[in-house]
Amino acid sequence: MRNDFYALKNRFPNYIYIFVGHSVGGSLASLTASAVVSTGVLSEDKISVFTFGQPRTGDKYFADGFNSLEIQTSRIVHKNDIFPHLPTLTNSTYFHHRQEIWYNNDMGIRDDFTTCSYETGEDPSCSDSIDPSKLNIKDHKYYYGRDFVQYGISGCPDLVASKKSDLEDSKFVEKRSKHFSRNF
Repeated sequence: MRNDFYALKNRFPNYIYIFVGHSVGGSLASLTASAVVSTGVLSEDKISVFTFGQPRTGDKYFADGFNSLEIQTSRIVHKNDIFPHLPTLTNSTYFHHRQEIWYNNDMGIRDDFTTCSYETGEDPSCSDSIDPSKLNIKDHKYYYGRDFVQYGISGCPDLVASKKSDLEDSKFVEKRSKHFSRNF
């Protein structure tokens, strides 16, 4: 995989690389992005990370190290998804890196979200505020109204905007662009 990545980097030197993953795949996306930046393969301005339902991937030292790399990251959490709360903070050294984007709803196309603390990955006013007895696997399986496993297996068929009207709605685009785009 290393040689393939270098081949892509050399072929497309001005591209932005987006690392994406769901569940443990989110952990792998974070680990890969941090390795690529910390070893100097790419600079942080050439990388973005989007994870969905990512479990705690490392300890506080890893989280602080990841955060110090200044990689633009959206660690998206759906409502009562149990996986972002594993391993638990109780009797554990695991800790999230930033930055949580919490949808405390059904993640409909126009639903609000909370952009959580930039300083820490464990924001008590975001998904860490959930009563642990309410955490569930259903919210882990479904993101943006899709069964994420089946969606990935089927090749993400509707990755392109589903409604032209959404693209023409400047307020909608501006709201979503707040955490899904960046200036280069």
